[in-house]
Amino acid sequence: MKKISILFSTLLSAIAFSQFVSPGTGVTYNLASLSEAAPTVLVNTGTGYQMVSDITISAGDALLMNEDTTLKIDAGIQLNIAGNYDTTAASLLVTATDPANIFKGIRLESTANVIIKNTIFEYGGGIQALTGNFLMENSTVRYFKSGLVTGASINFSTGNPIIRNSQFIENELPAVGSGANQSVALEFTGNYLYGNTKGNTNRPQVNMGPSGTGITKVLNNTIIGDRTLTRVGGVSVSTLLGVENHPVIEGNIIKDNRYGITVTGNNSSGSISNNTLIDNNTETNPINGGSGISLSGSGSQVMAIKIEKNIIRGHLWGITIINTARADLGGGSLGSIGQNVFANNGNGGQIYALYNNTPNPISAENNCWREGELSTEAMVEEVIFHNADDPAKGLVDYKPFLCADPLAIANATQLIEKIYPNPSNGNFVVDASAKGEIVISDMSGRKIYGGPVAKGTNNVSVNAKAGIYLLQLISEGRSQTTKLIIK
Repeated sequence: MKKISILFSTLLSAIAFSQFVSPGTGVTYNLASLSEAAPTVLVNTGTGYQMVSDITISAGDALLMNEDTTLKIDAGIQLNIAGNYDTTAASLLVTATDPANIFKGIRLESTANVIIKNTIFEYGGGIQALTGNFLMENSTVRYFKSGLVTGASINFSTGNPIIRNSQFIENELPAVGSGANQSVALEFTGNYLYGNTKGNTNRPQVNMGPSGTGITKVLNNTIIGDRTLTRVGGVSVSTLLGVENHPVIEGNIIKDNRYGITVTGNNSSGSISNNTLIDNNTETNPINGGSGISLSGSGSQVMAIKIEKNIIRGHLWGITIINTARADLGGGSLGSIGQNVFANNGNGGQIYALYNNTPNPISAENNCWREGELSTEAMVEEVIFHNADDPAKGLVDYKPFLCADPLAIANATQLIEKIYPNPSNGNFVVDASAKGEIVISDMSGRKIYGGPVAKGTNNVSVNAKAGIYLLQLISEGRSQTTKLIIK
């Protein structure tokens, strides 16, 4: 028994000495000095460094990544940062010693202050960020698998972390995520994502929980799905347990996912605008997904999401509003100007630009419901599901609408006597019966030209690509709109 005790003590001692914990006395290490302090833990290979045991940088100490080099980490090994982590290197690779066997991951404690720049992380088990003092710029996370982290490649727990101008490529888990009962106001800007959530689980590439009193900003990213992954969505910023949530999702290109954008939870207010959502329809069963934008809520609180100026093409559903969720798609109390553009969103032979699956009325004025067509009211009614189709559903107020057939304007006056040539190359003549102003808009409602006209003959020159446009002449409170074709 004594021999067993001695053997066990020796084993524990060996384990203790096989890892490195910095003293917490204000020491700043780089990889070279850390290797000198712990040569059997961080091995200097001459061409880079190999981490063969766990390393902990204690609170009060710092790790400065200032070498353009490669750090290889053995299978199952973990880097822990409780102090400061900073990057001044122009090019740093953090990878697994054997890509077939991932390193365990990187844990950033609540006391850590982290600046990651110009770094490629690959073949790891995730980054667990318990700190909100987190900045990542110009970096790449790729080929991560479930390891230290099981929620996302980078999983946040608190605060206001920032990720800018970075890439997330083919990770097994979502690119970024946070818990349903935590408050994380992430700023996620200018990033490129492809094929994340490669495990094909029912989670999107960006899978954020509630923001708390802050604002989660998902801005100007490109988020492309792998079409073989039929269960993976684009972006979700949701609250499932009633925590306050404020998403701002703007300027993104989201394509080839199961759905584009979803917000779940009535305790949500924010905006979804200026996004281009295309073919987020990898789920072919319309019961299970396929919306460009989906809002879902329950409970007595009132969801307040402003939706404007999005392009929504090629989904099973354009926008779906479910249970007791609420939104302003134009002309409502949240100040949405509308100008959403819909095209070819449908299933089962039916086009669904907007499906109101709630008892609540929806304001949805000034939208282009059928891109590339000059629509009548009956044509718009065909692509909106609401009270007219099911009395238990709320009424959608979709008038006035863009992409309208000029012949459907009830109070049109003959202000425009003639436009010629039409089609033209952008140079044409407007014969006006009164002086006023002309406004030319594309079919999404975006103004491309404006200027005064005199009574009589006016030469107009417009620099625009070939297509169908709407020309409106406004004079003393009267207006007339007609079709303009540029070839």
